[in-house]
Amino acid sequence: MLPLTPQRWTALHPCAPSVRRALSSGATPFMNLRTITSSHAAKARAMAFRRSGIPASRPPAAGRRPAAYLAVAAAGAVMVNVITAGEPAADAAQLESVSVAEQLGIPAQPAPVAGDEIVAPLGQLAASRSERDAERTAAAEAQAAADQAERDRLAAEEAARLAAEEAARVAAEEAARVAAEEAARAEEAARAEAARAAEAAAAAARPGRGTSAPVAPGGSYKEYAMSKVGSSSEFSCLENLWGKESGWNPNAQNPSSTAYGIAQFLNSTWAGTGIAKTSDGYRQIDAGLIYIEKTYGSPCAAWAKSQSSGWY
Repeated sequence: MLPLTPQRWTALHPCAPSVRRALSSGATPFMNLRTITSSHAAKARAMAFRRSGIPASRPPAAGRRPAAYLAVAAAGAVMVNVITAGEPAADAAQLESVSVAEQLGIPAQPAPVAGDEIVAPLGQLAASRSERDAERTAAAEAQAAADQAERDRLAAEEAARLAAEEAARVAAEEAARVAAEEAARAEEAARAEAARAAEAAAAAARPGRGTSAPVAPGGSYKEYAMSKVGSSSEFSCLENLWGKESGWNPNAQNPSSTAYGIAQFLNSTWAGTGIAKTSDGYRQIDAGLIYIEKTYGSPCAAWAKSQSSGWY
């Protein structure tokens, strides 16, 4: 048996306008079913009496109330039995197919989607997002690797440049050192050659060498000079000085300069002595002593100069 809902009651009782009004106003007729059925029964009895011409007589209220209750209850039971027993099978099937929402006038809602149909798109969205995140991560890692490779390349180029500069600097320093050593050796060789040339020139200027003039007797020139100097110590210095310069040869001629005579005066030196250039050995001794006196003060001072510098 189907439950007796307000919609089903309305469908089964089209002649009950009070029930339809109650349903349209939102009231529930079953809240006062006994009152409604008793009212209908009273109205039916009154109409029957009017049709028959028999005046309606109502017993006292105290005596008819229980009877009225019994009548209403009996009528309601009979009505329910009639309604539930007399419905055709087609109407029952039709009522069974009508939903409560349609009976109340509420639009039918679509059936809820199954759980898998909801979860599947969400899973696909999550998978797509994971794939995009993985692609972005891979791209970032590839970019970082490319950047690191570029930094390594630049660092290698910089290291190579610095190494090349260092090698060039070392090579330049080595070349400069070698050039300086070669220049020093060349200078040393030039000094040695100059010294040998000077030694050769001095050897050529000694008595009997480098000149065809006869050598004057040395004893007379030294005695004359000793007489002029007056000091044995000073004469000893003078003897060593002029013995180195010319060997006391009045005709000694330096092949590389104008130095001439016992004192080996240059042409410019003769003018300072007041004596003209001459081959006379005694005049040469006079001119030499005048020059030593003016320039050094004594023969020993002149000898010291000659020892230190090679000339006086």
